[in-house]
Amino acid sequence: MIRIALFALAIVLAPGARAAIPVIFDNDMAIDDWSTLLYLARDPEVELLAVTVAGSGEAHCAPAVANALALLQLAGAADSIPVSCGDPWPLDGYFVFPVPWQEDMDILSGVEIPPATRQPDGRHAVDVIHASLQASDEPVVLLATGPMTNLAQWLQRYPGDRDRVSRVVVMGGSLDAPGNIIVPKFTDGHPNTGAEWNFYIDPLAADILLRSGLPVEMVGLDVTNTVRVTAAFAADFKARADNPAADFWDQVLDRNDWFIASGEYYLWDVLAALTVVDPATFCKGESLPLAVDHGPAGSVWEAGSDPNMPATRWDGQPRAHLDAGGAGVVLRIPEGPQTKVCLQTDGSAAFKRFTAVMTDS
Repeated sequence: MIRIALFALAIVLAPGARAAIPVIFDNDMAIDDWSTLLYLARDPEVELLAVTVAGSGEAHCAPAVANALALLQLAGAADSIPVSCGDPWPLDGYFVFPVPWQEDMDILSGVEIPPATRQPDGRHAVDVIHASLQASDEPVVLLATGPMTNLAQWLQRYPGDRDRVSRVVVMGGSLDAPGNIIVPKFTDGHPNTGAEWNFYIDPLAADILLRSGLPVEMVGLDVTNTVRVTAAFAADFKARADNPAADFWDQVLDRNDWFIASGEYYLWDVLAALTVVDPATFCKGESLPLAVDHGPAGSVWEAGSDPNMPATRWDGQPRAHLDAGGAGVVLRIPEGPQTKVCLQTDGSAAFKRFTAVMTDS
């Protein structure tokens, strides 16, 4: 029944019967990544090649990988999709997500699902990205929705892979919208008012990516702020949930009703995934030369730093404390590679397509 429903969905969503888009999904297994992973595994227009976890992000490597495998199994994805993690710290700096967030991400907000029956891929995430690109018969879309740590390392370790990438779609950054680092009860008093979390945690990695010359599309706060998750959406989704993947997501929404009520929960990563399959609908914007602030610290922001990170970076350079007030802020620069910044989207179509892919009815 599920296969028949997905076949019918493919006809509705892709009347031209175009080939599925090969995608490598690099993420940090936060709450919005769970729904995005399920969406990617179920969308007939996506060929999911690999899932890599940015260990520098919101969930820790071991539980994040285990959860990714379990969610892929829940969605009926192929066992051949490798899942692995990268370094558990950013390229530079000592910034971390609030510990309560990490703890909740590690346990899928307390929603229990059957553990995966297969094991993680033993390779480093960067090596999985490289191998998956090399094995693909056509250029691949890189979708990144956590800190850009793995992608920046991949660029530096495997520069010969660049021609195998068709697009790089990232959820991160903010051009003109206010930042989202300051969250009441978690980061009160934080000096950063302009950055988005993924770019803030590893600003050097984000800067490397935006300056790389790859065809980067930035799905940042300027556009994700228009796709707020509401109680009405949650109720509609509950009424339509009719398979294990949808039931899981319905339970996550129930557990996070406080988050929805706060008005601060958006389809961040889902919108980036939708941009992969239909940029004309979900990412209208402009291209600009951009960089990301990652300057040294005048003083250390101890409340959001982990001093236990290695003093030496992966490339042998000393790890530096970065300026918490400016880290991750997107900068307009006079010249350089162009980044497409998504500024407008069709929010109604986003919720409609996500729900259609996630449900069988």
